[in-house]
Amino acid sequence: MVPPDTPARIADRTVAFVERKFGILLPYNPPSLILVDAIVDKIKATGASEQQAAGLLTGLGCYVGEVFVRHTRSTWRSTAEMKMSKVCAFPMVVALPGAVGCNPIATVFARFRTGESASVAAFYQAALAPRQ
Repeated sequence: MVPPDTPARIADRTVAFVERKFGILLPYNPPSLILVDAIVDKIKATGASEQQAAGLLTGLGCYVGEVFVRHTRSTWRSTAEMKMSKVCAFPMVVALPGAVGCNPIATVFARFRTGESASVAAFYQAALAPRQ
């Protein structure tokens, strides 16, 4: 089982790495998610495979999750606790208010795989849209 503070620690290390490697500051706010899209695109443009980029992509997904946690009263939860184990490749997801789970790590990987059609910034907005 992954300790609940693990994604936040991974996000902090990723923020420091991104600043050193790319000179980009990630301030844990929703507008910065556009920067995450750009960083993922930059990683893809290097020709790195998904496997080669997996560590950084996971870290960026944890960063996206931390933006949810810090701005939407969300929390990190295990996929088992959220009953999402069968549909999530990662052990942690974000529980939004109302006990709705979302998977920011998978969204970052989707951006890497499919490009602009999977925007992390758009994912954030869609996850917070009122449910009908």
